[in-house]
Amino acid sequence: MALRDRLSTRTVLYGGGSAAAVALVLAILVVVNLLAGRYPGRLDLTQGKSQSLTAVTLALLKDVDKPLTLTAFFPEGQGDRQRAREVLENYAYANPKVSFTFVDPDREPHKAREAGFRFPGNVLLEYDGRRQMADRADEEALSEALRRLLRPQQKKVYFLTGHGERSLEEPRREGLLTAKRALENEGFLLAELNLLQQGKIPPEAAAVVVAGPVKPLFPQEIAALKEYLGRGGRLLMMLEPFQDAGLKDFLAGYGVELNDGLVLDHNQVSQALGASVVMPIAVKYGPHRITRDFTNVVTLFPLARPLGLRRDLPGAAGLPLALSTQTSWEKIGREVLKKEEWDFNPQKDRQGPFNLAVLVELKPPERKDAAAGPTAAPDKPQEKGKTAYLAVFGDVDFATNGYFNLSMNGDLFLNTVNFLAEEEKQILIRRDEKKPQPLSLTSWQIYGLFFLTLIVIPGAMLAAGVAAYVRRRARR
Repeated sequence: MALRDRLSTRTVLYGGGSAAAVALVLAILVVVNLLAGRYPGRLDLTQGKSQSLTAVTLALLKDVDKPLTLTAFFPEGQGDRQRAREVLENYAYANPKVSFTFVDPDREPHKAREAGFRFPGNVLLEYDGRRQMADRADEEALSEALRRLLRPQQKKVYFLTGHGERSLEEPRREGLLTAKRALENEGFLLAELNLLQQGKIPPEAAAVVVAGPVKPLFPQEIAALKEYLGRGGRLLMMLEPFQDAGLKDFLAGYGVELNDGLVLDHNQVSQALGASVVMPIAVKYGPHRITRDFTNVVTLFPLARPLGLRRDLPGAAGLPLALSTQTSWEKIGREVLKKEEWDFNPQKDRQGPFNLAVLVELKPPERKDAAAGPTAAPDKPQEKGKTAYLAVFGDVDFATNGYFNLSMNGDLFLNTVNFLAEEEKQILIRRDEKKPQPLSLTSWQIYGLFFLTLIVIPGAMLAAGVAAYVRRRARR
């Protein structure tokens, strides 16, 4: 048979036509894919545009004119990872300068620690040399972190040094490296402060932290702290038991009383958490913005001292932030650590609860116009100064590397610093989980879905198959 006759057979003709059709479809798909990559487009048909970014977020992304990198920390195989990818793709789609990557904290622990990773689901945003950590990979958390990141200036938090305080660079359990990275991810700029060298606290200080001093402060340093509070400063002190660093009289002037006590506790909750008797827990918190969302949560305070609180000082309004449980008790004297006699003695020991953390609001006296005489208007408002705040914790270990990410310790520390630095939008519970939204369908939607998926689509496929069979039989 000649080649021309072979090429004109029915098998070759039908086979060639099918091959050409397949090649044409493949070519169309390639062209469409290239066009989609060059000119991407999306259409959100969900109710309330749940798969699209809000107008507020889109407005924020318009201000992103430099590369913005988002690093999401999710273990491989975690169910929320795909949902996080969809959210991050929305950000990258809205602004081409946005890019994202995923890091498995189990496989790359060093990279996760360097980024300040705390929990699975954290997303680190990096922009123009600044960093901000979002607690969750959802739009609310990401956009709030982006809003803080786009701030032109960072507030500065100083950590006092020179008295054996805990180090911001110490990676071991007793250091504050984890707290440092968490504060940097909140958008703060951290610096060390030696009052013997500088003499006074810089005016740009948003807050000052005194983290577990061992040696006593000098009188001029205490005077600098008083001057700082006198001009509306914000001070956070974390003190160890039996070490007041010469601050006992200083704190007493603001209504916070110290003694040589050690808080002990032993109950079912602490046993379930694996906490020892020298690690009291707090499940009750004061009515303040810092702890407003602390409902049914636990914080742990290893080796904590009780804090007394006077309420009769004029100009100083104090309230507890965290209290030990009613099962806690207090041992007096440093020798209790050597003897390890932990049992409660009703004749010597005092029963809880005790204040483990307190906040004192220091209202400045109203300034009167010295030049105003008797002719001054009696209803003229008097000028008021800035309100100062003093937060005191009877423990420093709760904020160290070994305990920062344990239960809600890190959130309590970060919320306190954010409040003192007047960043109340950042006061939140950083492990809040979004509840799933069930799909609710009306009766006609249920019937329509039933007929479409079980009758219409299978019937159409069956009809198409029968029609193709009849057509081919007719051509034979």
